[in-house]
Amino acid sequence: MRTTILRIIKSLFFNTFLWKYFLPVMKFDMSIKQLNFILDTINEIDNDGAVVEIGVGGGATSIIINKFIKTNQINKHFFAIDTFYGFTKEDISYENKIRGKADSYQYYRSNSLSWYIKTLKAHDILNANVFKTDAKDFDYNLIGPIAFCLFDVDLYNPTSKVLPILYSKLIPGGVIVIDDCQTDISIYDGAGEAYREFCKNYNLPEELVHYKLGVIRKPI
Repeated sequence: MRTTILRIIKSLFFNTFLWKYFLPVMKFDMSIKQLNFILDTINEIDNDGAVVEIGVGGGATSIIINKFIKTNQINKHFFAIDTFYGFTKEDISYENKIRGKADSYQYYRSNSLSWYIKTLKAHDILNANVFKTDAKDFDYNLIGPIAFCLFDVDLYNPTSKVLPILYSKLIPGGVIVIDDCQTDISIYDGAGEAYREFCKNYNLPEELVHYKLGVIRKPI
């Protein structure tokens, strides 16, 4: 009886415009090659240190990373940092007034801390360390040494201010991967500009992988 009722309900949804919102899919802003690069990089880092994701969105990449860590028995704690309400007024103002970007940057206000945690729980991820805060204000001493960081905050100001802090916490052989570092001009090209400035200031080689992933490797 239960199966019949469920089938009727699903049939109703699949015959309306709502069908695409009820499919078992996960939304990624990355390609399979980009995701594989991130996972392979985590797997290659032998030294102790945390795995950190800054700018987690709805949690799709968090699920992939955590499942990978668990499946491969990688002994690293996972930390997630996000405002869970999009970009700060300070960072939006910088893009508008200093970088001349004419956008309100309101899209990511559709996220929520409670939704993110429930998404993790739905995939049996119960031991993530989640912090609701601006990445610029976070006390990174709470994490300790960092082995890997996926850094996805899109805009120039937070990327420019946080990268030096992350690098100082990065273990030798550790890696930071910054999303949206492609050279195309867009409303999100601030991350790439800040990444290239950082590499120049720290005398590090630029490494652009799979079109848009900017890579920073700390020498051993």
